[in-house]
Order: sequence, then C-alpha cells, then structure tokens
Amino acid sequence: MIKISNLFYPKFKCDLIRLGKNFDGGYIVEKNSINNSEILLSFGLSDDWTFEEAYSNLGKNKIYCYDFSVNARFWFVSFIKSFLNILLLKNPLINFQKLFNYIKYKSFFNSKKNFHYKKFISPNSMKKNLFNNNVHISLNDIAKKIEKNFFLKIDIEGSEYRILNEILENSSKINGLVIEFHDFDLHYNSIQNFINKFELELIHIHVNNHGTINKDGIPSVVELSFASSNFFEKSKKNDKSYPDPDLDMPNNKELIDNEISFY
Repeated sequence: MIKISNLFYPKFKCDLIRLGKNFDGGYIVEKNSINNSEILLSFGLSDDWTFEEAYSNLGKNKIYCYDFSVNARFWFVSFIKSFLNILLLKNPLINFQKLFNYIKYKSFFNSKKNFHYKKFISPNSMKKNLFNNNVHISLNDIAKKIEKNFFLKIDIEGSEYRILNEILENSSKINGLVIEFHDFDLHYNSIQNFINKFELELIHIHVNNHGTINKDGIPSVVELSFASSNFFEKSKKNDKSYPDPDLDMPNNKELIDNEISFY
C-alpha cells in the first residue's frame, strides 16, 4: 500500500478536469485556473504534447514550451526506433503512428500561438556552472515578460527541485500548477517545505505507477496539482479517496493504480 503524509491530502473540493491523453501524459487540473489563464508555460515536452494540445483547444491563449532535448537528433532517433520496431513486429501499429509524430509536432508548433524553445530550464544562479548559457533560461527571466495569469506545467525529470524557489517567487502570477516530482521519496521534506510556503493550494495528487515504492510505502514519482484559491470555495471540504476513479488513470496501463493511504 502507498503511504503519504496528510499534508499531501487535498483539503478542498474543486471543479477538476483532465487535460491530455488517457494514461501517461494527462494531468488533473482545476478548471477555472485553466480557463482564466492567459498563457501556458510548459517545461518538458518529449514526444507528448497532448496536454498542451488540450489547453490550446480551450481558446486562443498562447503556449510557450521549453525543452532542449527535443531537437533534430531526438526526432532522428525516434524515427529509427519506430522503423526498426515495425520491422521486428513490436507494436507495429503504435510505431507506425509514431513515424508521423514529427509532422504532428511541426503542425502544432507552426501555429502563431504555440511556441517551442530549445532551452534548458535552470535558475540564474546555476548558469555559471553550465556548458552554454545560450541554451539555458530561468523561470524568473520568462516570468518578467508576463504580467500575470499563467498556468505552469512542469515535467523536467528531476530538475524541478532546482526551480522551486523561483516558483515561489512568482506565485502571485501563477493561476495553477501541475508538477511531476521525481525521486519523491528522497525529497519528501523539500516538497513538504515547498507546499507550506506556496501561495497556491494543493488540489490533486496522483502517484505515477511507472515509478517504484520504497519499504515505507512512499512512491518515487508523484504528480501534484495546485490552484489559486480565487477559483474555488474553501468552505467546501474534500472527502475523495485517491486515485480518483472519475478522473485518474494509471500512467502504465498494464499496472493498477494503488490506493493512497494518508497518515
């Protein structure tokens, strides 16, 4: 059984929706925090932009994605892998569809309102230690150009811990946040500290079942969603169990979503 501190139990009832595809790639968000945001900042893209696509379908707001790893080499390797898998009859239908991912990517990000920047996200204080400052940008630098009301999505494979302070510094501009914490069990205290300081409220939790669970029942990968309390009533207390059967789906559809026991 998965065991997580009560601090991570969402306190309030909210109007929640799922954005993105079924299973891995979709996230649960507070509806009003999405609808009232003017921009989506998305850190981490890979070959799945279904969350960004769902956001785009809601209106004409701009989307700015940052992921240095999605480049020409990324698409070449992806194409070769898919082609070889088809020849080896490994999920041929899925891999045939993946052959066209680059065309879909170009189509989505050729729009005048959807942008992909090939840059790493890192705080300004770290740039002096990195190999090329031109491929790095900080949340602070991005947020300086935005007055308010942006939604933030973060899935950057462990680098999220490096920008937690910058998220706190810009919290007055953020309508909502969905963030995937990697090595959750190793950074338990840091994440608790972040939640205690963050102006936004925790409104959803989901354990990514691609990860592991340690001997104490604590998972290694957890998805947390936050929203400004301007978008829901704090008088309505939450009584849900998790995973939420109406919204959540296992990231790995071959495995079950284990129930979370809060203590």
